Amino acid sequence: MANMTFYQTAILIALAIGFIPVMLIWARFDGLPHRRELLIAVMLCPLMLTENALRAFELGPGWHFLVMLFYPLPALITSLLCLAITRLVLDMKKIAVNMLLVPGAVAVLASIPFWWFSADYKSALLEQGAIGEVTQHGVLYGYMLLCQLAMLWQAFNVESRIREYTMGLSDQVVDTHLYRFSAGFKAFASLVTLAFCGAVITLLVALDLLPLQHWLIVLQGCYYLLFVVLTLVLMEKRRYAPSPLDYNKLHAPDYDESTLREALTRAEQAMLKHKAYKRIGLRLKDFARLADVDPTVLAVASRSLLKRNFRAFVYHYRLEYAKRILMRSNVRVSDVAKRLGFDSERFLSDLFVKYVHKMAKDGHKQEQDRL
Repeated sequence: MANMTFYQTAILIALAIGFIPVMLIWARFDGLPHRRELLIAVMLCPLMLTENALRAFELGPGWHFLVMLFYPLPALITSLLCLAITRLVLDMKKIAVNMLLVPGAVAVLASIPFWWFSADYKSALLEQGAIGEVTQHGVLYGYMLLCQLAMLWQAFNVESRIREYTMGLSDQVVDTHLYRFSAGFKAFASLVTLAFCGAVITLLVALDLLPLQHWLIVLQGCYYLLFVVLTLVLMEKRRYAPSPLDYNKLHAPDYDESTLREALTRAEQAMLKHKAYKRIGLRLKDFARLADVDPTVLAVASRSLLKRNFRAFVYHYRLEYAKRILMRSNVRVSDVAKRLGFDSERFLSDLFVKYVHKMAKDGHKQEQDRL
């Protein structure tokens, strides 16, 4: 270690860091709904440091055939992570799984011609890099630019799926705090930034406007570190609630009123029969199975007929239960809050006051209507 250069030490540390997600995926594999995609991504990540290792340890020309072989890995791993995230936010029956892997697969197929590039070209690329000279490196520039744009498109799709999931969380789970994504998921915004920067750097280098000799190696290293962070984020211990909702029908429903009323009646009967309001972490998918109704139909029925989302629908029964308990016994409010999964005693108290006020207001209005 004492005779090693800073560059060599940095590569070995980076590889050691890459073993952290490998160990975690091994320990948590069975509990992850996106385990297959995550496992493949974790195993592929270290290969992105191949050219860094070749330069750092000055391996001879006999190893230079590895140059350019792993350029499609960032696009492929991005596709795998997109599929992994999609498994967390959507019921996979609602989408075509194979379509999510198309950008990564295309990147791999498009890189096949690189296998037959001459050993001299690969050695020169490793030692001198590529700057300008579009006629000589045009295929490389074009390929890298398309990969960056494909990754940028995929990253935007991931961001929109996470945003849609977060905005619709109250329509499919009751205890939203148990299913929200952690702050770590904001790291996926970094993938958008890096892909955009990669596209800009590729253009500037191709036009000989950026004197960054080993920009390809720098990009591969940056993607490696980012992917290590993203895979760790995806392996955090948490509850999962892939949405069973058809968002198109949720936002533009076309169900008749009789269908909605029947679904709501079944839901109300199932809620009381199974006392589902007592279940902490109740999900729409599980409750809809108890009530034998389609989850999207139930969500639309609650929105249209009761002017409530699924969370408010279940809260109504929880608050009725809390009211009975508090009026008929000496149970502390904090105990009731804990039993029903509310964030705190204060949250339950504030919610209870609003609920009683609303019930009184609705009862007064109904009395006036009868008069």
